[in-house]
Amino acid sequence: MVGVGLARLVAASHLGYIVFLLVGGFMARRWPKLTKWHLGAIGVAGVVNITGSDCPLTVWEKWFLRHAEQEPYETGFISHYLVEPVYPPGINGRVNFVILVCLTVPITISYLRMRKSSSTAASH
Repeated sequence: MVGVGLARLVAASHLGYIVFLLVGGFMARRWPKLTKWHLGAIGVAGVVNITGSDCPLTVWEKWFLRHAEQEPYETGFISHYLVEPVYPPGINGRVNFVILVCLTVPITISYLRMRKSSSTAASH
């Protein structure tokens, strides 16, 4: 059962990573040292998505499940845990666009606000 526990720990970490992608820009306004970590997380997510690779966290979760003699899910983490419970057919072009918007809009807003507040502070 250790493998199942480790798989769940990886899944929880993966969800935390996604939450950090969404709110990390807003957190960086409060704690500027987080900016480099958030931009790095965005870069990794971008490379995984652009290359169509499996996220390493998904690979690890499935590996732990297999070694615990559990059948891993066939789709990706976001599809399995976040999309399919709401939209059973999974990720298609429209759903992928919605996911992209849900990720990029808060990130863009947070960094635009950070830029605006730093330029306002510099002018005073």
